[in-house]
Amino acid sequence: MNKILVAAGIFASTLSLTANASEFVVSYDGFYDRLKVMSKGDYASADVGFYLINQNANPCTIKSGSIITKTNEYPLNYTKTSKLLLPFDETLDKDKALIVVQPKAGEQCQLKLQMESSQDYGDSVSLKQMAKLQAEFDDLIGRLSGFFMRTLFSFMMPEVKGVTLVFDNTVAAPMGAGDEIKCKDNRCTIESLDVDGEDKRLTFSQPIKQVIPYIAK
Repeated sequence: MNKILVAAGIFASTLSLTANASEFVVSYDGFYDRLKVMSKGDYASADVGFYLINQNANPCTIKSGSIITKTNEYPLNYTKTSKLLLPFDETLDKDKALIVVQPKAGEQCQLKLQMESSQDYGDSVSLKQMAKLQAEFDDLIGRLSGFFMRTLFSFMMPEVKGVTLVFDNTVAAPMGAGDEIKCKDNRCTIESLDVDGEDKRLTFSQPIKQVIPYIAK
């Protein structure tokens, strides 16, 4: 089985959802399970982001959103990139809460889960920073996979081989970069990272929008 598909399954396996032209509805329990994994780990930089995207893989335009239980309704917080900012709340899990989103007319939303850095690096990162982040990504994907995958099917587990830096526009490799970094379009991938290796700093021509794991095929 393709390790990329395994990685996708780790994120998507337990999130039950329904969507139609007028609203997007998803149960809170799948989010809670992943937030619980995050709460038990020691992650200085790694995070899991919950995004709503449209048919073109762009951010879904959210008109309004709520977290609803049988007895209460709470406002849903989200960013301009349609990232859902969800609380880690055991009561919401026990109360079988639902996330209900009203999108822009005509848009159909779907959920995208993304491992990403929680840090803002500006236009510059060091290789040691990225090596530590890679290690956190690797640990996090293992924890999210659960005991069953880690023990019985460890050979199928996706391997985090580095990190990918995402920018708003096309970017070139920075001055002084070596073979460890490759840039194409608006992304640069850094491989062969070593926490105990050289602490080179890379400065780019524009701010880094997002840092995500690079998973080998």
